[in-house]
Formats: sequence, C-alpha cells, structure tokens
Amino acid sequence: MTTALHNIQLPAGSARVVYEGAPQLQAGALTRFTVGVLLEFALPAGAQLGIARRWPSDWGLPQSDNPAAVDYVRIHAAAGRQFRWHHGRQHAWHPFDHVLEITLIDSLPAGEQLNVTFGDASQGSPGFTVQTFIEEASPLSVRLRAAPDAAWVELARPAVRIGGTSPHQIVLTAPSRVAKGRSFDMHVRVEDIWGNPAQLEAPVSFDEPVACEVHVPASGWIRVAMTLSEPGFHRLGAHVAGTNILRATSNPIEVVDDAVVEQLYWGDLHAQSVIGCGARSIDAYYAHARDFAATDFSSHQANCFLVTTPEWEETQAATARVHEDGRFVALLGLEWSAASQYGGDHNLYFPGDRAQLRRCSHEFIPDTSDLDTDLPHINDLHAHYEGTDTLVALHVGGRTANLQWHAPALDRLLEIHSTHATSEWFLFDALRRGYRMGVTAGSDSVDGRPGASHPGHMAVRNLRGGLTAVSLQELTRGALWSSLKRRHCYATTGERIVLGFTAGDTQMGAEITVQQVPAFDVLVEGTAPIETIEFFRDDICLRTVDLLADATTLSNSVRVGWNGASAQGNWQRARMCWDGVLRVRGARILAVHPWAFDTPDEGIKETKPQSVHWRSITAGDWDGVVLDLDDLHMAELSFVTGPMTLQARLSDLGTTPRTFEATSPMRKVELRRLPETPPALGWRGRFEDPTATPGAHAYWVRVRQTDAAQAWSTPIFVTLTAP
Repeated sequence: MTTALHNIQLPAGSARVVYEGAPQLQAGALTRFTVGVLLEFALPAGAQLGIARRWPSDWGLPQSDNPAAVDYVRIHAAAGRQFRWHHGRQHAWHPFDHVLEITLIDSLPAGEQLNVTFGDASQGSPGFTVQTFIEEASPLSVRLRAAPDAAWVELARPAVRIGGTSPHQIVLTAPSRVAKGRSFDMHVRVEDIWGNPAQLEAPVSFDEPVACEVHVPASGWIRVAMTLSEPGFHRLGAHVAGTNILRATSNPIEVVDDAVVEQLYWGDLHAQSVIGCGARSIDAYYAHARDFAATDFSSHQANCFLVTTPEWEETQAATARVHEDGRFVALLGLEWSAASQYGGDHNLYFPGDRAQLRRCSHEFIPDTSDLDTDLPHINDLHAHYEGTDTLVALHVGGRTANLQWHAPALDRLLEIHSTHATSEWFLFDALRRGYRMGVTAGSDSVDGRPGASHPGHMAVRNLRGGLTAVSLQELTRGALWSSLKRRHCYATTGERIVLGFTAGDTQMGAEITVQQVPAFDVLVEGTAPIETIEFFRDDICLRTVDLLADATTLSNSVRVGWNGASAQGNWQRARMCWDGVLRVRGARILAVHPWAFDTPDEGIKETKPQSVHWRSITAGDWDGVVLDLDDLHMAELSFVTGPMTLQARLSDLGTTPRTFEATSPMRKVELRRLPETPPALGWRGRFEDPTATPGAHAYWVRVRQTDAAQAWSTPIFVTLTAP
C-alpha cells in the first residue's frame, strides 16, 4: 500500500486528503483503499463529503449490509461520531456521476480525521471490486460541502492505474481480401476476460498452411507478415501450446489472383475518451483503436455539452496526429447531444483537421463566453450545416435521436448496434418514414476502448460494440468520407463478417429508378456457421433462408435462446433481465453450454441433471443455453423468467425452430434442435421480389450466425415506376 497526500487551501483553512491504496491494480480484481479527510477547521452537522467516480465506472457498489461480503465500506472517525450516507447518481456532477455521499449528523471538530475504507477487512470483507477496463489513471473525486448551504469544492482527485489480468483468449485479425502470394499483416491480440490487453508468456502457434510461432510482446498485440497462395476464402487457426482454451480462428480472408483493387476496411466511428464522459486519454483511445483493436478507421465523439474549448483544440490535434492515409484514418468529430425532444444525439463528422465547436448547450461548460454559438435545436443544427461538407449519423444513445426531424443531405447514416443495444426498431422506423440512410454499427463506448469494447459489469452498458465495414480502393480520409456519404457501408455486431449485397452493378446505399425490380445477389462469409439470411423490402421480411433447417441428421442438443428489450432507447431503457431457470422432465441433461452471453457477469450459474440456472441481460440481442440431452422422446421443458414463462415438448422439435413471442415490450424465446453437423461458413444466393408495387422501396438483408452474431446491409433504394 502507498500513501498519497493532497493539500488544498480553503477560505476557512487548509484541508488534507490522504489516499492509502495500491497505485496499480488489475481489472476486475479485489482491492482495499482508504480516503481520509483532515481539516484544520470544524465542520457543522449537515456538512457533507462526496466521493465520486466518473460515468464509465463499474467499480463495486458500496454496501454496508454485510461486513463479510465484497464492496463493504466502513466510515469512521472518533468513537461515537454519527454519519448518514447513500450511494447513487448525481447528475449535476456529470461526468462524475457515481457518488458516495456522507452527511454529518454531529459536528466534526478541527483536526479530527474522517476515514472511508473501501473493502474494509476488519470483519471479513475480501475487498472492493476494481473496474473491468484498463485505464492509465482511474480518478476518484473527493469533494466537500463545508455547511448545508455551502457550495461543493473538490479537495483532491487521486488516481490509480488499471491494467489487464491473465490471458483469456487470442484474437486473430487479417485483411478481408489479399493478393495471392503477396505479404499481408496478421494481427494477433491477447485479451483478458474483460477484453483488455493481457500478457502471454507462451508463443502463439499458427496452423497450416502458414505454420509459424509468434511471441506476443507485453503490449498484448503484434502484427506478423504472412502470405497465402491458394485462391478462395481462408480462415487461419492458431493456438497456445499446452492449452485447450487459447485457440482462435481468424476472420475470413479472400485470396484473389491479381492485385487487390478494392479492400474491405473496418472501423468504429462512435465512442469517447476522458474528453467527454468517458475514460482514458484521447491519444490512448486512438491507439487502442489502431493498435489493439486493429481497426482501419475511427472517430472521437464526445458529448458536446462536456467539451471545453481547450479540449476541442486537443481533440483536433490528437485526431490530426493519429491520422495517416494508408495506415489509419481518423475523422474529426463531435456528438451533438441535445435532449430527444430537441432532436436527440447526432454524430457530426468533419472532412478536415479543424472545425468550429458548436454545442447544443453549455450545461457543463463553466466558460460561457461563446454561449451565442450554441445550436440548441436540431433545426438550428440542420440550418447551420446545410450546404456544408458535413456528415451526420443518427443513433440510439443517452438521448435517442428523434426521427421526427430529417435533413436528407446531411443525415446519411444510422447506427443499428452499439454497446447500448441492438436497435433494429430504429432502422425500421426510419424505413417506414421513407428515409434513405446507410447502416452502421459502433461501440458508443465510454471505456476508452473503441473497436473492441466490452460491457464489463454492465454498469452503464449492455453489449459488446459493433463495427462498420466500408469497401474502398484506398484507405484515405477522402475515400472513406466519399463512401460514407454515399452510404456504401454495412454493420455487424463486432465480427468481421464479409457481406456482399448488390443488384447487378448497383452497390449498397445506391438509388436506382427501374420499371422492374432487379434480382439481388448476396455473398456471405462468416466468422461462424451461417444460420439465416433474411431478405427485406422496407420493414417486411420477404424470404428467409434457414441453413440449419437443411440438416439431414438432428442431434440431441437443444438451443434455448431468448431475445428482447424493455423499451426503445438507451442502455437503461432497453435492458431486459432474463435471470431464470429451466427444468427438464423425461430426459437428463448431460452438459450445458452458454450461448451468446456478452460478459462474465452473465451466464450459467448452476447446473443439475434436470435444471439450469443463469443470469442474463438482453438489449435487443440474443442470449441462451445449449442443452445436451440423453434422449428427447419424452422430454418436456419448463422455462421460467421474468419476461416469459412457458412449457413445451422437446420431443416433437424438428428442423425448424419453435418461437414463443409476446409484445409490449417485444420479447421472444426460441427452441431449436441442432443438427449433428453445423451449416456452412459461407452462402451465396439470389433474391427476387415479383410482388413489388410501384413506389419507393428499400431492399436489404440481415445475416445471423449460429453464435448469434449479426450483420445488416445498407439497403439498395429502388424506385419502381409503372411500366
């Protein structure tokens, strides 16, 4: 343990904050630390001490119910001193929202130290829970209200370094397309259970046909030159010798005979660092996107009402510093963050290195000298940027974008998935309104890990972040800008699924006027076996290709999956709790496998021969379990959760799934008997729509893999005229 002293001079006298704790901690571990406050002046009854964490924090929740349990907090001074305390959100302190607030019942004499011990061990607590994401300086704001009618004053902001823990998995990332016999970089990263960089002592061994060993440095990532000589799609495998867990398969890599004319690039266009309400410096943020997550492009999107003028200067400088055509493209950006009734969250992207800072408000900006530059309503934003080279993306964030307002020349993109939720309703709503927008996905993360964000303890987020794919002839800011403006992009839940969707020479996002709806060609190469490909006209699914249903031999494994969201909107509104149990009669459970959970805090908690208990949160995504049963002939299932309870026979499950749905809010449970052999990793096919009527239509596809990962194409916008 180390001791850090912080001194401040207040009008009433000096104050000293003593922080005792380790200066460096492991993500998700348990620790103990004490915050002591010593004043040379007395505090009256009603004075308050506040200890606050920033918005992204998923440190433990302080409790005093059980002194032998984790996260126990002890508040102590001289014997007999009385305090009242609570822990909760303090919006006025944003982004230091998570506040432990202590109120004095008695006065506190001058020179008497008040101590707050987190993870106090005196009665058996094993410690206090550390946040799950890395951070170079995780801050703790210590504030004082010296009297009930006084203003809050920050006394100190001690910080500790948070590093990753032991290796949990390796991730292999390669370009989606390479030339035969030409060298390309294979990116290898090592993640801990929370998605942080982890240190691996043993080498990573690649399988044939590349067959080599790689030593990953302490940074947790490395790029290795490789070549492939056989045309077609490849997925390279690797493992760590001596383990059965640390095995990985790369994303699909297409090897072409000639030079690569057009490459598929991947990025996360939506997240923020400590500039805004997030974590980590903006330089560390961009480095994570480029070096650890191996993305090709990114943008920084801080909430505008939190960005000071010096921070905007820093944002512009950092974005310009990291941008390098051919290696990594950084788009200068800002999130205009008005409340939904005034327009809601909109991501702004600028084409160059500099742009004027225009906020929705100065809610958390002390310097109001430029108050007259605010754009408080979406109509103001549209009017200001109309005719400029500005790109706008709408998303479901803290203040969901309001689709009542739309400026087609500016509003080119719509985010369908982020760490908040999978928000297909948002796309359906836009399509019903006739909007023509490109489909994207990102993280909207506040943990400073763009391109590879995980929800941790789900304190302020639910899901893993998504990625946007863009096909470009060159990796330059100009080329990326042009393709996004033309909506030539698609979205995934974070996996690098190759998705082609064309109508002849017409690409995703294009608009065509025809007398007959063309045929639509689809190419999919997945990171796991493909389960379904669904073809949509506007918000109506016209056809579903179910590859699992083509199985000739079924197993005795049954997948029980559930999907839903409590409401349309951000992480808090969308979150649906599925903690529950299933019971089987007439069969015995031989094994249970988790399916599609997003974080270690979810998953299977107890397994017995006739039952399974789990914890689960969904936000428009899928979670579930796979049951290996000894026999299905007499098997019956009881499924008991808050959102839905049901009973069903398993004996008559065939090749197609059985789905139970309910509305208000929308949720579903799907029972599926799995085949002996999984379906193919790729699919090619054609869709047609002979029933279309004249008018404007949007045609698109949704892909779902057997691991619940999804991809969504941007529509092709077809105006069908009468013959």
